[in-house]
Amino acid sequence: MSYVIQNTIDKDYLIDSLIKKQYFKMPDGRQFYEASEQELKDLLNSDIHIQPIFFGVDA
Repeated sequence: MSYVIQNTIDKDYLIDSLIKKQYFKMPDGRQFYEASEQELKDLLNSDIHIQPIFFGVDA
């Protein structure tokens, strides 16, 4: 059981770190909670630049 709790804490930390870097979704459009811990680590360590999504803004 402690593994599940630790894994959740690690994943939450990774998601918080990605949000601080202004990443809000996985490059394929999935939400962070749908990604594996390894996928989150890979994204955090990558140089992928994801375009921010703005809603309700006319160009």
